[in-house]
Amino acid sequence: MNRILFITAFPPNKLTAGQNYSKELLSLLSEDYNVDLIFFSYPNHEIEVNSKVNVLKKVNVSTVSKIYSWIHFPFLHPFFLLRFRFRLLFFLIKNAKNYKFLYFDFSQVFIYSPFLTKSVKILMCHDVIYQKFKRNRFFYFNPFNSLLLFTERYILKSADLLLTFSKKDQLLLKDNYGLNSSTINFFISDKIKFIDYSKITLSFKFCFFGAWNRPENAKGLNWFVDHVLPHLKHELKFEIIGPGLDGALISKIKDNKNIKYLGFLEDPYVKIAESQALIAPIFQGAGVKVKVIESLAVGTPVLGTEVAFEGIDNFYEGSFLLCNEAKDFISVLNKLEPISIDTKRDIQKTFEKSYQENKIKDLLVSLTK
Repeated sequence: MNRILFITAFPPNKLTAGQNYSKELLSLLSEDYNVDLIFFSYPNHEIEVNSKVNVLKKVNVSTVSKIYSWIHFPFLHPFFLLRFRFRLLFFLIKNAKNYKFLYFDFSQVFIYSPFLTKSVKILMCHDVIYQKFKRNRFFYFNPFNSLLLFTERYILKSADLLLTFSKKDQLLLKDNYGLNSSTINFFISDKIKFIDYSKITLSFKFCFFGAWNRPENAKGLNWFVDHVLPHLKHELKFEIIGPGLDGALISKIKDNKNIKYLGFLEDPYVKIAESQALIAPIFQGAGVKVKVIESLAVGTPVLGTEVAFEGIDNFYEGSFLLCNEAKDFISVLNKLEPISIDTKRDIQKTFEKSYQENKIKDLLVSLTK
C-alpha cells in the first residue's frame, strides 16, 4: 500500500471548517493509503483522527520559534515562516523518499516543499494568501507586499499538484502566478445529509455560524452588533453558533434579549435548518466560506457580503441575499418575509444536484500514471 505523509498547520478536528476538512480527508485517504500525520499545535485545539492514521509528530508553535525562523529567511515573507522548523525540515529531507505523496495542508506549511525533491508534492491552498492580505485595511501601505507576492509564487511553483476549493481561486493562481491547479469540493457532513424537513420546526430566528477566533469572522460579527443590530425590528432574534467568541463581545451582547451566544454545538445543522437565514457579514479573508456552502446544503438562504459569496455559484434564486453595507442588512432584514419549508427544500434539492463528491483519490491516481 502506498504511503502518504500529511503535514498540516493545525490539529485536524471539528472546530473550524478548514480543520474539519483535514479531518475528513485524512479519514478518506486512510481507506486506501498508509497515512502518517505531522501537525502543528494550536491553543485549546485537540486532534481528532481515526485509528488508521498514524500520528507521527506534534510540533509546538511559539512566538520565539516564529522570530527565529524569520531571522534565518529575511528574504521570504514572514507569514510563510510561521510553521518553519529546521529540525522538521531535516526530518523531511531524510524521510521524504519513503512516501509516494507529500500532502501539505494550509499555506503556513508550504515552505518545506521547495526543499524536497524525492516525492510527489501536493499543496492544498485553502486561501490565496496574496488576496487574503490585499483585503487588509492598510495593505497598500505595507512595504512587504512585493515580498508576499514573490514568496507565494516561489513556494507554489514547487508543487506537483496545486489544489483549491473554487474556480475563483484557480483563476487567481493562474492570473497572479501563471500556475495551473485543480479544484476539489468540501466534504458535506452526514448530519447535513440527514436533515429531514418533515421533522424541522422553523423559527423566526437568524443565525451566525463560524469559528469566532478567526479575525474575519469576529470583526464581521462585531460590526453587525454595532452597526446593524440596533436598527432592526425588536421581534428579530439571532443566535451565534461556534467556538471561540471573544469575552468582550460576549459581555457586549449579554443583556441584549435579541441575540444569544450558543457556543460550540456537536450538531449545528439542525439550528441552521430551523433558522430563516444565515448571516455572513464578512469583509476580509479569502477562499470559499464553508459555512455558506453548508447553509445552502441544509436549505437555508444566506445574507452576506460579496466576500462571503465569492467562489460559489448561484444554486437557487433567493438563496443568496447580497448585503455589502449596514443599510443593506437593515433593509433586507426588516422587510424579510418568513421562509417556507417548501422553499428550503427547493434550495436543498438544487444544491444536491450541483454538488459533486470530493475527487482527490482520482487526482492521486492520475499523478501516478
